Amino acid sequence: MHIQGLMPPELFPAMRQQPSFADIMTCLNNLRASKSDPMAVDADDADADIWDCATPRDEIEAHQAASAHEVQRYANAVSRYLGSIIMSDLAWLPSEDDREVLWATASRRIAERCGRTAMGDITRRWPLPIDGEDEGGGGGQIDLIIKEPALVGDSLGFKTWGTSYAMARMLPALAHTPGLRHLQPLLRQGLPVLELGAGTGLLGLAAAALWRADVVLSDLATIVPNLAANVERNSKIIQARGGRARAGVLQWGARRSENDAEAGVVVVDTELFPEDHQFPLVLVADPIYDEEHPALLASAIDAQLALEVKGSDGDGERNDRGTVSPRAVVMVPLRDRQTEKMAAMFVSEMAERSLVPADEGEIAGQDSDWGNGSGGGTVACEFTCSWWVFHRV
Repeated sequence: MHIQGLMPPELFPAMRQQPSFADIMTCLNNLRASKSDPMAVDADDADADIWDCATPRDEIEAHQAASAHEVQRYANAVSRYLGSIIMSDLAWLPSEDDREVLWATASRRIAERCGRTAMGDITRRWPLPIDGEDEGGGGGQIDLIIKEPALVGDSLGFKTWGTSYAMARMLPALAHTPGLRHLQPLLRQGLPVLELGAGTGLLGLAAAALWRADVVLSDLATIVPNLAANVERNSKIIQARGGRARAGVLQWGARRSENDAEAGVVVVDTELFPEDHQFPLVLVADPIYDEEHPALLASAIDAQLALEVKGSDGDGERNDRGTVSPRAVVMVPLRDRQTEKMAAMFVSEMAERSLVPADEGEIAGQDSDWGNGSGGGTVACEFTCSWWVFHRV
């Protein structure tokens, strides 16, 4: 048995052969839970499988299960070997200090492996089209790499939903719609953009790369660590295209005063969100999952979206004072009657806050992980996505 990049167990220096201190120590150093170790928590992206975004989760998990079996066999062999060092008196080694170093190092290698799992995370590659006009007519695409941690409980922010991908692919066209085109020249000048409920970050990262925008991606405190890691993972391509992306905690409806530094509780990142009404452009994709969300989301958009600047001409174009009309772009999947009902509730809640559509439409979307086929495998769930570009009236 051999796992690529790791020393095969048959090459471990066996205690019965009375290996030297140097040989044992070399082996222990090779067994350090590092970025090349599949049992390490922070496995490097270069060593991880990167899946096409269309690959169904059940196919990925089948592959992971087979890989996990080999990883577990390797882990068991490593554990047995480390145990053999600790249980040995290492009497053939003349130095007591050397023996103590080996016992301590073997114990440390065991501790490094406690609680590790070989399954659950999925890293996908998401291809996105580049605006042909933006590239001088050349078009092309970029690839964003997004990690999705194991789904735990109701942590929906750990999955990249199909609506986020549909909206990300639509960004180049959205920039030219009547509701948004007045902002397009300002995006490269550092116009602040916010994504609410960013999840794994695909939409906000796409906006930073495709629009060359300054994007802040936000979500709950439990979601942000993975979100921030995805921001870092894609930072080079975003920077190469002239964009910027940052991630921070923003809990809808929470107040800055609810942060508790002593308890380690953060509901609003005060560095990224020092005040309300900062963002002339807000993006949201697939944000509604129960009947409390329409009002909560509308309130969050109202709080974060910049106010209409006095002197704006009201039609969304820049006036002689250089002001612009803010916009919020929201896309919601209509998977069933319940989601259609909640989408209507959301539009109504936005209207109550004087936020109404300046532009709207529908596109097709799908989630490869929704629904089950008759054979027990996952099939793509297709649906219609409604989108709106809201402005203040």
